[in-house]
Amino acid sequence: MRYSYLQIEKYIADKITSLCEKRDISKCRLSQLSGISQSSLGRIMAQENLPSLITLEKICTALGVTLSQFFQEGNSENLTENKKEVIPEWATTAPVTSNTSIIAQNNESVVLPENNLTVKGNQLVGSTLDGKQNISIKLNPDNQFNKLSVPTGGNYQLTLEDGTVVQVNAASELSFPTHFKKHLRQVRLQGEGYFRVKSNPQSPFNVLLGTLNVQVTGTTFNIRAYEAEKNIRITLVEGSVNVREGQKVLATLSPGEQFTYQKTTGEYNTTQANISAIAGWTEDKFVFRNEPIGSIMAELSRWYNVEISVSEDIQDIRYSGILSRKQPLTDILNILQLTNELDFKFYRDRRIDAIEKKD
Repeated sequence: MRYSYLQIEKYIADKITSLCEKRDISKCRLSQLSGISQSSLGRIMAQENLPSLITLEKICTALGVTLSQFFQEGNSENLTENKKEVIPEWATTAPVTSNTSIIAQNNESVVLPENNLTVKGNQLVGSTLDGKQNISIKLNPDNQFNKLSVPTGGNYQLTLEDGTVVQVNAASELSFPTHFKKHLRQVRLQGEGYFRVKSNPQSPFNVLLGTLNVQVTGTTFNIRAYEAEKNIRITLVEGSVNVREGQKVLATLSPGEQFTYQKTTGEYNTTQANISAIAGWTEDKFVFRNEPIGSIMAELSRWYNVEISVSEDIQDIRYSGILSRKQPLTDILNILQLTNELDFKFYRDRRIDAIEKKD
């Protein structure tokens, strides 16, 4: 089995050194310009730390380049320079999000004008970003669920009646009642969601995932349960979580643990998790830690609304890195090409083939 890794720490350190030399900026001066301490900058340059996206953006601003230019500059093999004539426009622009919708009263689909609304009374309420227009959408009666559908390239934050906040990732659906029952709070999720549950020991909060039930009274956790993926992953950030199948408790998680359930076999285990990598999407970041290329391409497909096929001969390639979800797809693919092991073939109908790079 062949493994290959993108040495992103080395690339970042080398690029910073190169840009500092070109601009005649010392490491001390870079620290002053970026507001990053010399000790933190030193660890980045020594390849001991992988900088966060915010830190890297500060460094780029101090050096007078954008994040995209940071990863493209000096890369003569990048997609956008050598293959511009064969790349469709949709791949070279920032992702465009379709509108999130909700199926509520009378089973009709309503497009949501903003991505942060609150359940209040029998309505979904909020205001536009400029504060000039109030938003009010009627929800289903008490015993019926409303369905929030988030499209590819989007995420949505919803505050439920009890004060629980749910951030719903791209290509996901959250079903929720207008009002919770007195001693039971229950929602259904298909896709990915980050939950900050309002504490109420007298009324457990349940997230239904097919045969699984995640039960808490007040805590923060991430659930990844896409229909097309083989596994369901539940990661606890703080508090405590019980994972049940019927009446059986499969696991009780402590903060920093991840429960993985294999849908086809019913096998499951609990491991330590990298919280920053798992929750990176809530801050508009792709965070990959030793991630196989197939999983990365599935993530990009959902976000950029494209179909990416991965050839068998590169399935074992793995990557680590932190990337912005706001940049064009070609910028992401340029960075992945730094290993000199990948190439990409584009089609007009939003399809891409990821293949092994030939000499």
